[in-house]
Amino acid sequence: MGLSVRGVDVFYGDMHAVKDVSFDLPTGQVLALLGASGSGKSSLLRAVAGLEPAHGLVEFAGEDVSDVPVHRRGFGLMFQDGQLFPHRSVAGNVAFGLRGFLPRSQWAARVDELLDLVGLPGFGGRSVGTLSGGQAQRVALARALAPSPRVLLLDEPLSALDRSLREQLAVDIRRIVHATGVCALYVTHDQDEAFSVADLVGVMDEGALRRLGAPAEVWGDPGTVRVSQFLGYSPLLSPTQAAEWGVRLSSHTCLACAPGAFRASTTGGCAQVVSPEVAEGVVHRRVPVLESRTVRGGQELTVDVGGLQARVELPLDTAVSSHLEVFLDPASCVEVVED
Repeated sequence: MGLSVRGVDVFYGDMHAVKDVSFDLPTGQVLALLGASGSGKSSLLRAVAGLEPAHGLVEFAGEDVSDVPVHRRGFGLMFQDGQLFPHRSVAGNVAFGLRGFLPRSQWAARVDELLDLVGLPGFGGRSVGTLSGGQAQRVALARALAPSPRVLLLDEPLSALDRSLREQLAVDIRRIVHATGVCALYVTHDQDEAFSVADLVGVMDEGALRRLGAPAEVWGDPGTVRVSQFLGYSPLLSPTQAAEWGVRLSSHTCLACAPGAFRASTTGGCAQVVSPEVAEGVVHRRVPVLESRTVRGGQELTVDVGGLQARVELPLDTAVSSHLEVFLDPASCVEVVED
């Protein structure tokens, strides 16, 4: 058994910031709460921590902790700014989390164990002022883990770091959570980060938990227009527009196109420009090229597909005129319902 949240609501005056959210998080797994700014994800985390007055039930291992003070819930917290104590060494910062949990005689061994776990062996004597951003967040993580929390709550812990470092630390946090066996609730607005770190992804929108599942499930079936748009599906085709590309939809649904769903027909390094045709059930159309830009490893074209914009990637050496022949790969699309 792990963390269980049932019917949690958070209000700020008349604003309903978190709306009737429920989920279960098994021990040893990471749930990434993903959403835009103002979606309610941080308010939900703070409600679970006990930092925000809330209605509803928060349980761990069957124990109701809804009315238990923050410092007695056994939950560890880590924020965007690790909030390290500048006057303490690395070891002193980590050991601060051990007060009241271990005898002082055991602190040094526990600190060394944690610094090894987060990839900073031998850093105990360092001043926190000498640390890089990534190192500082590793120390903050070690401090949060010091008292062996039952649940680890991380609120945008990597958002101040550059992308390459975020990608590496997300993988490291996932490894560390699995190694320690805690539950982790991880708030982020970064989709790549969420999908890298999580066993479960929850998409928050306007205070509600709109979609919850394993990363592959959420990506493969976002469910609704708003969730698919947030995840980066674009464009979204109406039933009439989808039919023009050979895809039949149910009523009151849309076809959400993943990045790369529209592809160019190319021959001999040059983009073909031909009239619309149907070949083997796939519709090819000649569409206008609106703009082109260089990306890593190629060029990205923005094309007009019936009044909507789509992106098409091509090798750098592909010559492109004002129009391009493209087709839609149905396997890269999902049917979603209107919100």
